[in-house]
Amino acid sequence: MKKSYTFFFLIGLMSFTLNAQVTCDEPGVLLMDDLSAYATGDITFQSDDWDTWPGATVGAEVSTEQANTGSNSIKIDGNIDGQDALLLLGGQESGHYVLSWSMFVYDSTSAYFNLQHEAPTDTEGFWAFDVLFEGGKGILEKYDGSDDASFVYPSGTWFPVYLFIDIDSDYARLVINERTVDTWPFSSGSTESSQMHSINFYPQNTGHSYFIDDISLLEIPAAEAGQYCYTAEVLEEPGFYAVPELTCYGGSYDQGGSGSGFKAHWYQYTPSTDGIMSVSSCGGGVDSRVWIFKGADCENLGIVGVNDDRCDTGDGDDYASYREAVVTAGDTYYIMFDDAWSEAGFGFELALVEEAPAEGQFCESAEDIEPGEHEVGAIDGESAVAGPNINNTSGSTTNYAQSKWYQFTPGSDGYMSISACDFAASDTHFFVYTGDCSTFEGLNLVAQNDNGCGEGLLTSSLDSIEVAGGETYYIEWIDRWMDGPGDELYIWELGFDAFVGVEQDEGLKQSFTVFPNPASDVLNIRLEQSQFKGRTQVTLLNMLGQPLAERQLDGGEVQLQLPVHSIPAGTYQLRVLMGDRQATQTVLIK
Repeated sequence: MKKSYTFFFLIGLMSFTLNAQVTCDEPGVLLMDDLSAYATGDITFQSDDWDTWPGATVGAEVSTEQANTGSNSIKIDGNIDGQDALLLLGGQESGHYVLSWSMFVYDSTSAYFNLQHEAPTDTEGFWAFDVLFEGGKGILEKYDGSDDASFVYPSGTWFPVYLFIDIDSDYARLVINERTVDTWPFSSGSTESSQMHSINFYPQNTGHSYFIDDISLLEIPAAEAGQYCYTAEVLEEPGFYAVPELTCYGGSYDQGGSGSGFKAHWYQYTPSTDGIMSVSSCGGGVDSRVWIFKGADCENLGIVGVNDDRCDTGDGDDYASYREAVVTAGDTYYIMFDDAWSEAGFGFELALVEEAPAEGQFCESAEDIEPGEHEVGAIDGESAVAGPNINNTSGSTTNYAQSKWYQFTPGSDGYMSISACDFAASDTHFFVYTGDCSTFEGLNLVAQNDNGCGEGLLTSSLDSIEVAGGETYYIEWIDRWMDGPGDELYIWELGFDAFVGVEQDEGLKQSFTVFPNPASDVLNIRLEQSQFKGRTQVTLLNMLGQPLAERQLDGGEVQLQLPVHSIPAGTYQLRVLMGDRQATQTVLIK
């Protein structure tokens, strides 16, 4: 059976022939298939673009069970005996490509795929990377020696998957559900190779069941200066610069705007002194969005700032961008503007003030406080993180918010409370984090509240936030919902109560181990055999002290597992009760 994309492939070839060079807007179409032209069953016998892993008996199955467009999709299922499918990519060894498809994974099932550098044999494969999906969380396993990268995806609905592969620049980038997961050298793998042979869709066990639809493979031009992080334009010093019309695929860190967010332009700057760096497109006349990253190279970036609409200049330029970040001499920072709202070019200013950050205006300079009342005289720090979904501005208020930062380090385990109920008329909102202020990724959101003071009230309050002694907690108040400068003045109260009742048993605490920590799938809890004194209760608690999961050890059992893949990322307490003995440990879910 002829494939639906044959026509498009021929058009792509004609376009490539007529035009000396492909463009990002008019790429070379190597594959475009909505799978509508096939009969149900094994696609291997209907399409030259699919094959089976050598030795496998079943390839990709055409199914009508789910579809993103039309009525057909590819089903990969561990209950299909002998299934192991290969999507062939042509074996390219040079060039620049965008490979994409739509993907569906049920809430109750898992998924897996990998890229094969070269044609596998019945005894050997050539893995470039592995990607696993389970319970709304995923892992990218690379072979370049760096840490695995985690991500989230929506279960029970279709979402896009993109692979950007620049073989000539030895660069690969994975985008899941319109957000960049990570970048790495494409040639790395179980065997180093620059060939792009195939995607292996393989069900690792009977719990794996997922669907693929709307597959495309496009060839795009070589990366030009500024289009991507790895071709970022170097800015030698602060000053005024011009952003050209945004093109190609350098964005996709968050696509919450009305545009695609794929197109972008990148700059690189290394300050010669410590200070506060600012990036401003105010007065540029374009609705822009700016990102600031920190990293030694493009494969290890951390977000230090993002802003959408902060320029209230009074001349109708409200939708331009302004962001500040604390910078260190000799560290490299990347500045990226994307096309979330506009592709048009504009001017921006890069500035550097050689001074220490003001107290409270940045997470790095959070005001050190103790329990009691604290006056918010102004919220004017241009460094909001403002969860609840760190790194994802479509679910965050960082687009607009300014912030005021505090830090509190309790001397013992206990409960922290935060309230503006009795002292504020402003519309308040706060967030609480642990971790490292240097990047967004380093912060762990543990609590937040918007309108917690009662029905009809806009002030914020949250009680019983469980905290660990010696751990620093960063408290961020934002101005997202305030009407103006006169609405920013209020007082809030920090409370703290140490744990009472059963005291922490240090001997018991030292006798049990929790691993891995942080965890994304399961928590393993192991108790030393010598410490086991009968029935033991193990409970995972959130920061409000509410139990989320519970198991018991009895009969001499000294090890158990707690599934955590469905629990939101954050900080939790694991409590062990053995008779009148109690011990807790802080655990992180990522």
